[in-house]
Amino acid sequence: MHRNFILIGIFLVQSIFAGVNVISQLDRSWQTMKNSINNGDFRKFKTMYHRDAIMVNGIKDSTYSIRNAFDTWEQGFKDTKAGIIDADLELKFSRRVYNNDTAHETGIFHYYTIKESGERTDSFIHFESLWIKKQNKWLMLMENQISRTSKSEWDSFNSVQ
Repeated sequence: MHRNFILIGIFLVQSIFAGVNVISQLDRSWQTMKNSINNGDFRKFKTMYHRDAIMVNGIKDSTYSIRNAFDTWEQGFKDTKAGIIDADLELKFSRRVYNNDTAHETGIFHYYTIKESGERTDSFIHFESLWIKKQNKWLMLMENQISRTSKSEWDSFNSVQ
């Protein structure tokens, strides 16, 4: 009986550490994405998505392949790389459901750009993302930009880890 409790305890500890490990891996993937946005590294940014990924644009009530989304985002990366704008991404999560090779996250992201003139453009978007781990790399399968939100909601939003 005592042995069973020890085995259960070991299993629970392993499960907790596995969960922490997955979250840290996902956080590193998000950090890589943020760095590619900051640096205007479009090539690196594209590697964060599965080649068959889907973009769901709830704001415009449409879906399309991520390749089509890349076409609309590419100029922003070029402008960032050229120093015309600074760009950044911040994230807050309301829910993170995962196992060792799949994950679904919901929350709000804050994407903003600052032009050389100092003019700032902010976007606060409710989002969800669906990830899969392939060959030890997390790839986004779906990005759903659900709806716009406000800075006040962003400021009051309590993020989970």
